[in-house]
Amino acid sequence: MTTNAVSLNGCESTPLLAYLKALGIFRLVASPANNVGKTAADPDVRACWTNGHFLLRGKLDSKMLLEFFLDDYVPSPIIAPWNGGSGFYPKDTKEGLEPLTRPEIAKRFLPLREAIKIAKEEIDNRSLTSRPEDTDKVNLINALRNRYPASALRWLDAVVSFSNDRMSFPPLLGTGGNDGRLDFTNNFMQRLVSEKAGLFDAVTGKPSPHSSKFLETSLFGNASQGMYKAPVGQFDPDGVGGPNSTSVGYKGDSLLNPWDFVFMLEGSVMFAGAATRRHQSTRRSSASFPFMVRTVGAGYEGASDADERNSRAEFWAPVWNQSASYNELASLLKEGRAVLNGRTVNDGLDFARAVAGLGVSRGVERFERYGFVMRSGKAYLAVPLGTRRVSQKVTDGARLINDLDAGGWLERIRRFGRNKEDSSSHGREILRRFEDELFEMTQTDASTRSVQSALITLGNLVSWLAKNGTAFNEKPPPPPLLSSDWIRKANDGSFEFRVASALASLGWQSRQNPKKDPAIGETSPLPSEKDGHDPENPDQTAAENGTNSEQTSEFDMEIAMAAHLVPVHPSSIRKKTRRWDENQVHKALTVWGGGDLTSNLIAVLERRLIEQSARGLKDKPLGATTQVRLADISAFLDPGFDHARCGQLLCGLVWAQPLRYIESREQNTDWATPPFPYATLKPVFTTSETLKRLMLIPQDPNSHIPTPPGLVTQLRSGKVGEAVRTALDRMRASRIDSPFDSGQVSGGSNQFGFGVDGKLLAASLLIPLYEKDLEHVMKRAYNIGERKTTKKEKKDAD
Repeated sequence: MTTNAVSLNGCESTPLLAYLKALGIFRLVASPANNVGKTAADPDVRACWTNGHFLLRGKLDSKMLLEFFLDDYVPSPIIAPWNGGSGFYPKDTKEGLEPLTRPEIAKRFLPLREAIKIAKEEIDNRSLTSRPEDTDKVNLINALRNRYPASALRWLDAVVSFSNDRMSFPPLLGTGGNDGRLDFTNNFMQRLVSEKAGLFDAVTGKPSPHSSKFLETSLFGNASQGMYKAPVGQFDPDGVGGPNSTSVGYKGDSLLNPWDFVFMLEGSVMFAGAATRRHQSTRRSSASFPFMVRTVGAGYEGASDADERNSRAEFWAPVWNQSASYNELASLLKEGRAVLNGRTVNDGLDFARAVAGLGVSRGVERFERYGFVMRSGKAYLAVPLGTRRVSQKVTDGARLINDLDAGGWLERIRRFGRNKEDSSSHGREILRRFEDELFEMTQTDASTRSVQSALITLGNLVSWLAKNGTAFNEKPPPPPLLSSDWIRKANDGSFEFRVASALASLGWQSRQNPKKDPAIGETSPLPSEKDGHDPENPDQTAAENGTNSEQTSEFDMEIAMAAHLVPVHPSSIRKKTRRWDENQVHKALTVWGGGDLTSNLIAVLERRLIEQSARGLKDKPLGATTQVRLADISAFLDPGFDHARCGQLLCGLVWAQPLRYIESREQNTDWATPPFPYATLKPVFTTSETLKRLMLIPQDPNSHIPTPPGLVTQLRSGKVGEAVRTALDRMRASRIDSPFDSGQVSGGSNQFGFGVDGKLLAASLLIPLYEKDLEHVMKRAYNIGERKTTKKEKKDAD
């Protein structure tokens, strides 16, 4: 048998009318019930989307396809006698229904007439003179379900369903086959047999004179036939007419090809719903219709809170590029669901994540996303919201977003942010922006910019959440632990990102067994699961790794930078799920305010030094996992550094597990030279344990370099010279001399770089510095010789 490939150029995947039209043509060609001969026009027909159009493969060529619809097509029994305007009640238009109720009627319309006859009998039995309401409506639909033949039941299942004794309507077909005052089924019958402009004669069944031309245009996109003035409803926003829809005058008519409308409703039959509790995560049980989810504003511009509230749903239309049989497509649509991490998706963002995470049928190439949004008064339109391709592998962005699901956090924060009682307009706006950025991350290849934006907005979201007046035990917890892949993917190599990453890692260092990195020298590595690290039990990890508890302070083990930003409980920061400091036991730690980055970093530095004294810690609580190079410090002190962006990044990065090494965009490996005051001051703000490891101070257990009281205050007051002299005196007291004495170092001398801003310098001292760089900077200000290589180091190097 010859296989023909017929390209239906009149059928595209957008608008929704064209998409459903393609499915309707496919179904009718494969359906024996829709052929007067009771055998399918082509039972083995296959179809796919190619080059933006629908392609049929089978025994029918273009001419045979036209002949089938003109001569043998049997319309499905598509009626809605429960609706006002359906043609069944006294005030309704009878232009379409009346010709189908005459004694003499063409064979092709017998299924429609039989369904109409049953409906009229049930309406008469109930003495209904207008559309039924509530219980009467339910009883009428149930009676029709009991009496309808199989051909009519398919439409009924597509247009209405019951779940827990409640009636549900798929947004694809409005509210039971109508949208406002427009009844789809009455218009369907009018397009078929209206005496003015119907496609067929109801008595003879022969096509009308204009039917053939309209059919050619509908199937093949030929421009030989104009459009017909008739309502199209929600399915074609561009063709619906209304104000400002024409360049001539102020209002245009709704125009359509009558075959398009007929095929569209025939295609909608394929989306019969299944009354099942598919949305496990939702709080209500309702009928679930294929690929239909709750609307979110994420992922398309111009959407507002009102659009979300007034939208009926989103529909994700599957588009496939491999030839599929009708039964294969019917099976896909019958299941009609996407799965995300073992649960059925609930809304548009979930669906986008499922598409990016292989949670849908692998036979689908892409999805066309539609939102049923209220426009033009109270009318709904199926607005195209974009195309989403199905990834052949789980995308990086999908993996990252999965971290937010721990403890149900993402769902909880989204629900909390939408609750009017819990959320302000500012909170809802931040949540909306966060959803937009997560939606963008589900693209096939999440960009560095999109991940950075998501982290920044996450920081804003957490800040709003912490300040929200709701009691801590009544709102979502802080974000769960994000993997270090967030940092890898967000890394743009900028100075701002590197500094923010290093600051975010403060308090995460838990091992003092350095590993050698050929690119950066020795540095303390971030504990990982491969190293036996258990973030749920840091004390156990330290014991297993032979860490001296005196060397690794309790502060470093428990309090990370996040505790300075919001009132998160310090003991939970390194765990998979976090919790608020509900009793405000550690409220003194939260010092981050609304000021600039410099002021906030100084506040953090001072707070950590206070904690050292209050807790009786031997060492300064300034350990970190990630460090920066001297070039980054120089950039931080430079006027061109973007402090605002660095602060924004920091507020998001504190929720991710730090990395040991952050790549730089700087290719020059030469040492940068921060101002001389930095070189004198940095050792005083470095842990003694680090200085001992570098053999920069004696290995005596009691050897340490305390931070002189008032030193930060001097810097904050702009007294850089006094601060430098204080540091030199402190180091000399610890048996570390400098080639410069206090007399040489004058606060007014630019020779030693005293033009640096004192506040900025104080803030820079909090930033963790790579140990090799620290060694280099100390040689500039102090009498530090070349460090001798130990026997163990030589052995490790070999």
